[in-house]
Amino acid sequence: MRDYEDAQEKRRNPGGSAGYLTVYAAMSLTVMISLCLVLIEGVRKNTIALEIECVMDIGMDSVLAEYHRELLHRYGLLMVDTSYGTDYPSYYNTQQHLETYLARNFSYEDCVQLSFLYHDLLGLKLEDVQVQKVSLATDDGGRVFQHRAAECMQSRLGMEAVLEVLDWMEKVEGYGLLEQDIEGQMDRVSAQLQQYDGMKKQIAEEEWIKIEIPDPTAAAGRMRREGILKWVVEDVSLLSAATIDPEAYVSARAFRGEINCGNYPEKEPLELLEHIFLLEYFLTYAGHYGAVMEESLLQYQIEYLLCGKACDRDNLHQVINTLCGIREAANVAYLMGCAPKRAEVEALAATLSSVIALPELQPVFETALILTWAYLESLYDIKTLLAGGRIVLLKTDESWHYSLANIWNPQVEAQEGEREGLSYEDYLRILLYLQPADTLSMRFMDIMEMDIRRTPGNSCFRMDGCIDGLEAEASIRSGYGYTFTIKRQKNY
Repeated sequence: MRDYEDAQEKRRNPGGSAGYLTVYAAMSLTVMISLCLVLIEGVRKNTIALEIECVMDIGMDSVLAEYHRELLHRYGLLMVDTSYGTDYPSYYNTQQHLETYLARNFSYEDCVQLSFLYHDLLGLKLEDVQVQKVSLATDDGGRVFQHRAAECMQSRLGMEAVLEVLDWMEKVEGYGLLEQDIEGQMDRVSAQLQQYDGMKKQIAEEEWIKIEIPDPTAAAGRMRREGILKWVVEDVSLLSAATIDPEAYVSARAFRGEINCGNYPEKEPLELLEHIFLLEYFLTYAGHYGAVMEESLLQYQIEYLLCGKACDRDNLHQVINTLCGIREAANVAYLMGCAPKRAEVEALAATLSSVIALPELQPVFETALILTWAYLESLYDIKTLLAGGRIVLLKTDESWHYSLANIWNPQVEAQEGEREGLSYEDYLRILLYLQPADTLSMRFMDIMEMDIRRTPGNSCFRMDGCIDGLEAEASIRSGYGYTFTIKRQKNY
């Protein structure tokens, strides 16, 4: 009976099992197609995101690849001149360059000849790009430049050179070589002696004599009035007379508040080692007396960093006066501590005071003799340095040159063969160390401007238009309904 009923059911619904399979297959296929479409769209979306990141990175790198060639060649620095050879720098020029690079990399125009092989499956188009932040060389008193310059020298300078500079500075500061005014002391001692000059002194009943003071500082005073350059340079007429207009350069514009400013976070001041690296950068890329840069507008550039005057000769004159003051203080310290030379001074002072019958002037004569002797030795030191020789920071019996007997008729000679001690460049290191890094940096950027402007196509070059990093944000739209925003920051 059961078999009969099954047979009757099959006759009424012969395709029942196949119907169930058809519905199952249709439902499964719908789910699978939906999953595939979701996966495809997810791949498209992630591919878009990846391409946007790649194109943004390429665009930022392309902008930084437009570094100023002359700046790299002359000063070893990678920075972008945002004027791009025009009259005025602006980071909007950089923004336009970035926009061009991004738009070009999103475009398939280059593939139009091979359209049968390529198809744009992403449909990306640049909507907007904004350079939101820039870091300029002149920001924070030139600290951006300082850090880049210090990094430039860090790999070249060993710790031995750093420790040597620190040792020199310890001696300079320890002996107070910058705090003494030897020439001022000479003037005061000379004034004391002149009070007695021409006076009458009674030496016996009704017997008077007119006092004539033999002033040991007289010859040195005459030399000072004639100018130190005459005595330490062989031929003053051969000195550079180059002159600039300081108002045309970045340090003056910064003082007037007329420079471009970036908006990156403020740079930290240099640490001690970085400061010394910066000084070495100055000495490497700037000239000075005895080692000039032939193609430069100013010949004595380190001297300009130290003094900031418009004329080469004025800068050199001031630096030499400063060095002479250091040498005078060092030489006085040596004479005061050298027993044999102190004995010479005391004997001569006693003789001078006895001749004029004023024993109370013996201490004044001693001071005058020591100061004059130290000053004349200092002229010898400076002349030797400018002639290419070396002078030790603190003299010894072996390194002392001048004789006390010669102070009445002084002659200044140089010893070019002196090889012990510090060179003129080493003394410049000491003077640079004592100056604020911000002041030196702004003046060095003056030099960079004045020399780069002498090269073809750079007549309007400005350091406050040079960037070493930027942050940009771009908005990109896809033809498949997506809009993306990406932000990137790049530095050298």
